[in-house]
Amino acid sequence: MSKQQFFRGEIYKSNKESSRTISFVINVYQDRNDKEKIWMVSNDVLNPTEINNHPQSVNFHPKMFQRLREVLISEGRWQDN
Repeated sequence: MSKQQFFRGEIYKSNKESSRTISFVINVYQDRNDKEKIWMVSNDVLNPTEINNHPQSVNFHPKMFQRLREVLISEGRWQDN
């Protein structure tokens, strides 16, 4: 099975008639005050959503935090202090 390419703004066509996935751009940034918190947002699709690395928090998602942190580091947008 070959993978279908995603294009911004287009609807992904699944093999199942009743399902579809919409691709969109997500902006990711590190919180200015709490360096162990990352925000995700997308215009008109996703309200600002917190992903953090605090074990007692409702928004504790360690794997997602790690991956988003790596993206920010690779783009030079991560600050340790």
